[in-house]
Amino acid sequence: MSSSTRPLFSRFPGNVIAKPPCRMTNANMYGFFVKGDTPTIQAYLNKTLNSVPDATGNYECLSPYVLLTFTDIQNIASLAPGFAEQGSMQETDIIIWLPVAKMVKGKVDHVYWYPAFICVNNIYALINGINTWGYNKYLCDYTMPDIGGDPDNFSITVDAFQPFTPETKMADHLLMEVKKVSNGSGNKVTEFVELVKEAFTLLSSEKSFFNMDSHALKQLLDGFKNPQMDQVLFKQFPDGEGVNAVYQGVMHSPSIIKKVHSAQIYGHEYDVTLHQVDTFRLDKAFGIPLGTQRALLPFNVLMDFDQEAAFALAETN
Repeated sequence: MSSSTRPLFSRFPGNVIAKPPCRMTNANMYGFFVKGDTPTIQAYLNKTLNSVPDATGNYECLSPYVLLTFTDIQNIASLAPGFAEQGSMQETDIIIWLPVAKMVKGKVDHVYWYPAFICVNNIYALINGINTWGYNKYLCDYTMPDIGGDPDNFSITVDAFQPFTPETKMADHLLMEVKKVSNGSGNKVTEFVELVKEAFTLLSSEKSFFNMDSHALKQLLDGFKNPQMDQVLFKQFPDGEGVNAVYQGVMHSPSIIKKVHSAQIYGHEYDVTLHQVDTFRLDKAFGIPLGTQRALLPFNVLMDFDQEAAFALAETN
């Protein structure tokens, strides 16, 4: 069924699904690159994005490194008439991003960032993110610095089963933590493009960081000049038995950066620790090893951006 023949979404009192796009202001993002495993990430892509038939091509992993971000959004609200007047909220997103390429006839057609795992701090963000865009979201508790605070400690705690046994009761479990282990000088920049150029200069010293040709790398860099971050998402809903999907789609939604208030790459060193929580085996999903590893390229950006509506690149229903 095409989108033009589908019934209109029924809005009724108590329905909390807002309409995009959304404006995010004072989004304070901290980022850390963490090493995973290319074959494991590719298996994840095959189970998600590549599970939706697409005659034009498929999605491939571009790097064994994933980007872990902690973003405190001070204010978020819909920009759509009828919804913009309802109010605004604070939202925190903790995301694992995968750099992926849409491959067409064996060549890179487009480079995307895939927010494959997301933890948020409020139910409104959870419901809207899953239902409208297709974000893979879960609720969490977290620690992270305020704007201007010392970026020394970050953590994610989730309600989960650990370990999987018939006797296990759901409880709070620490999933990931990031700790500063040494201080260094920062490199402040004034524009987002400067941050990206500086980042790729530093990352180029890590030989295994990107698995892409010069054309793909240029496209990835050009995508930040607008600047915007092209997201690709896997959206699906199960039937009443939890066996079959009543809908599956690969969605595209750009994040359009409106203003960068400040940005810097830290000289600090950080350790990232992944704990085993059976409900969320990020080691099995992305190949991030359990235990502790040193993060690459820690950075901070304070910005405003718009999250656009999501449109299907491929879908089944």
